[in-house]
Amino acid sequence: MIDEKTGVVVIKRVGRREYVAISAAILAVLLFVLFAWLSSPVSASPARITTYFTPAQDIEDAKKDKKETEEAIDEAENKIEKLADEVEALTGELAVLNGLSEEQMTQYLELTEDLAAALIAKKAAIVVYLDSQETLKIKTAEYSARISVMFEFQNKSTLEIMLESDNLAGFFTNLEIIELIGDSDKQTMEEMQATLDDAQLKSEYALQEAIDMQEVADAKEAELKELEALIGTTQDTLDEKQAELSEWEEKEKELEQASAELDDEIQDLQNKLYAGNTSKNTTPPPQGTMTWPYPGDYRIYSAYGMRYHPVYKVNKMHWGVDLGGSYGNPIVAAANGTVLKVDTPVSGQNTGGKNYGNYVVIDHGGGVSTLYAHCKTVSVSVGDSVVAGQTIAACGSTGTSTGPHVHFEVRVNGSKVNPADYIT
Repeated sequence: MIDEKTGVVVIKRVGRREYVAISAAILAVLLFVLFAWLSSPVSASPARITTYFTPAQDIEDAKKDKKETEEAIDEAENKIEKLADEVEALTGELAVLNGLSEEQMTQYLELTEDLAAALIAKKAAIVVYLDSQETLKIKTAEYSARISVMFEFQNKSTLEIMLESDNLAGFFTNLEIIELIGDSDKQTMEEMQATLDDAQLKSEYALQEAIDMQEVADAKEAELKELEALIGTTQDTLDEKQAELSEWEEKEKELEQASAELDDEIQDLQNKLYAGNTSKNTTPPPQGTMTWPYPGDYRIYSAYGMRYHPVYKVNKMHWGVDLGGSYGNPIVAAANGTVLKVDTPVSGQNTGGKNYGNYVVIDHGGGVSTLYAHCKTVSVSVGDSVVAGQTIAACGSTGTSTGPHVHFEVRVNGSKVNPADYIT
């Protein structure tokens, strides 16, 4: 204590009773702290991990589905083998297919092969699903067993460990060992969680893949049934179909003739445009510099050259490129130029007409012209000057067309060339 008069620290002698009381208080605090430490668990309880549950019936259903899929695969592969090997008329259960034409038989074989491929993919997905479910089952059991051991060790108090130890050195050694076990268990739990998550992800993906492949298989089976339904078609129906094909072939010939006549007409119109007006006969746009005629979709759906015609079902020369389309979407000029020809026999209609349907031709100088066919409407007139990217028409499916698109052609001095060289 400090003397108030002198300011000097004075040490007051403590009596025996006071000393004993202070010592007892300190000892009590130390004993309380020691008891709390001895009573507390050596380390924290193990962290929980997320487990996944799949009803046992779902697993059994998947195994049953796998077996049925394997049987369907065998059936499809046997059918493929017989269809591919038979030179003459089919026999047995496939004899009914003799009523199909050669082309239909080829299609039937292709559809059966597609069906088998879808079923094989489905089976592979089911195998992945079942393997993933087995992994989940095993790892969940391992987790349960490990948790029991972890609780047994990590929930022991320090006092229990001390009482179980032979001496003080053994006590501290046991403490250290249990702490190491706790750290190891934490890592084990993290690894186990990662394994469970991965197995669940694979299981979900495989299940969806199996569902998707079954949908494909169902679609192929439906197509096969449609073909089978054609068996026994009357000769009148066949004659009717042949007449329709002949009509389309006539339209194709008419389109080819119109295209050839247009070659000459475009060259004549260019000659008239250039006559006495040298500014119109300017340097043509170089290859690879034209603007894409159908903004927003930069894919060529049918290229220039020989192709299997979607309407006539025969190989025909395709003199342009077909670009993606939706009814009414804008078509733009591929380069600067002058509108040379506009033909709109069915203006404003989505379909109808023949040959090119509604179309427009633009001159770009130097003998180069572009044609935009099957339009719904054309928004420019002959003699108009246009710039690259300017809207000149709306997309349609007029003329000889199977759906909305832009048929785009490029001519040099009246002769058709590959448009892809100019727009790509």
